[in-house]
Amino acid sequence: INAEYGCQTNRDGDSGILYPLNPEEKGEDILADIRNPFIGVIKASDFTNTTVKTLVNSPLTKGLLVLEETSGVVSPYSPEKSCPGNGFNYGENASEISQKEQCLNDQLWNPHGNWLSHMDIPFGIFIIRQADQKAIIDQNAKSNVVNGSLKGYPLWGGEMKSFMNAALNTPTCMRRGTCDPVSGLNIIVHFTPPSVNPKKTIILFTVKADATAFFKDLSYGGEASGGSIITLLAVMNALSQVRDADAANDFQTILSSEFMVAFLQGESFDYSGSQRLAYSLSNGEFGKLSYNITLDDVKCVIELGPISLSNEIYVHSHNSDSTVDEVKGLFSNYNADGAELSFLNSSSLPPCSFNSFLRENENVPGVFLTDGGSHLFSKDYGSRFDILENTSNLADRHKLLAETIANVALQLANGTKSESVSIDKTFVTDLQQCILVNQNCSLLQRLLNKTNLMDERLSRYASVGHHTSNYSNYLVSLVKDITKKDLNLEEDKCTNITYSKGWRGYWDNGTCYGFIVNGSSALSPAFLLGDYSSTQYSTWTESRWSPSFMLRVFIVASAAENLALFFCGVLYFVVLSLFLIQCHRRSSQIFSVLPP
Repeated sequence: INAEYGCQTNRDGDSGILYPLNPEEKGEDILADIRNPFIGVIKASDFTNTTVKTLVNSPLTKGLLVLEETSGVVSPYSPEKSCPGNGFNYGENASEISQKEQCLNDQLWNPHGNWLSHMDIPFGIFIIRQADQKAIIDQNAKSNVVNGSLKGYPLWGGEMKSFMNAALNTPTCMRRGTCDPVSGLNIIVHFTPPSVNPKKTIILFTVKADATAFFKDLSYGGEASGGSIITLLAVMNALSQVRDADAANDFQTILSSEFMVAFLQGESFDYSGSQRLAYSLSNGEFGKLSYNITLDDVKCVIELGPISLSNEIYVHSHNSDSTVDEVKGLFSNYNADGAELSFLNSSSLPPCSFNSFLRENENVPGVFLTDGGSHLFSKDYGSRFDILENTSNLADRHKLLAETIANVALQLANGTKSESVSIDKTFVTDLQQCILVNQNCSLLQRLLNKTNLMDERLSRYASVGHHTSNYSNYLVSLVKDITKKDLNLEEDKCTNITYSKGWRGYWDNGTCYGFIVNGSSALSPAFLLGDYSSTQYSTWTESRWSPSFMLRVFIVASAAENLALFFCGVLYFVVLSLFLIQCHRRSSQIFSVLPP
């Protein structure tokens, strides 16, 4: 669907009386007592699709203030689609979507999705999080009501201003230059320089690296992608240990396949990042200046999806070939009696990034690991309530799963099960603290050499245009540190290593380290091709906002009082004017000229 989603005020802002909304008490009659334009004030737990639709249907609604609660998580709560990536999964066509809130083939992967984030809302919505501001607004709104009805004037009113310059759809706003494509940074990692002659097949690990929520700065995505990011980082740690433990440097020579990792951004917006990577691989544009990996070189894609809430991990696939069967068999080997994790095979492919590769080449082997069978296990997908805490049990689950995936990958690469694959639980716990709980963590402080990072949970909303978010910089720092290798070179030779030779070198405390970490744009191929109405590739854009964001609260007097003040002003003006006229007429007497 090529249309508008989101909320905004008029260009000059909107104002109205502050009115407390309580759907629990009034149900569908929450606006029964409203006769004047108003700005609703509502608790976060009451901010639902049903309530917003009621407000949208009222022409008197001029805005909504959501008061964040500290009582905990509201669940189930998912403002996303019930069918993520609808129209861009394998075998689907976006042009077949004829109306909003429609899922192709009735695939309800996210049954709790209420589509709130995909509504076109004609008024502004602000979330108020600071305690003092919440108290003032809540008190002022409640003081406007007596026994469930608005009291007499004066009343507290408010004004909101949050105008978006873009309009209608992507083709229109791109032509006018009032929006930017949703993009971000795909982070591509190798453990060793890719073989060129002869080339080796690639085992490609992928993970959705971004998250989304109705309020974009609260896009935590703990279960949606946070846990899978942590697991994949731990897998990389295990594979790096195996590489570095090989004193004879045979890690690259004994394996018939090489490992590549892709952290994909823009996936919350119809797979923008994976579409770009699959497009580049399919068209020979990926690494063409050095090693030129193509989609035909990919032996298997192993994608990590939501995997943090259950001990049952489903291994989904679209097709069945020798590689896919081998991967599923390798995971099934870990289903021993009493095993803490169990792996279940599924022949259906849910919404995931792997769909982008299949749309380019349906014969690409791949599996998707997730804790959901026919639907998402999480009940808070795409919401600010999708958070995970740094617990010991969660660290144990991520550690065990990462060790299993690393062993499967080594066996798939024509190696053997490595008994030395072991991941330090403390490392996993540190990752969980940084990714899930607080970005001002000791691990990132050490890597960035900073002690004053923002003291809050990390939001992973995809950036737009050519901007790189702090989160992307954090992730690059983490993967560099995890996959770095001692190159045993002197300082002058270390810094002169060129990218064409594979490694990028840097000198740190007397040691030359090398890494192979690259960033590539997650911009959808639709914008490369100039096809802003594409049904093959994602065409999401974000409007450029008006620079003046504002919320102010003030006293609103009654109409009669305003009219009385107006007439008093008019009377004052008339009297003053008559006085000045008389002064002018008698100015010669009042200001007589004295004789010299």
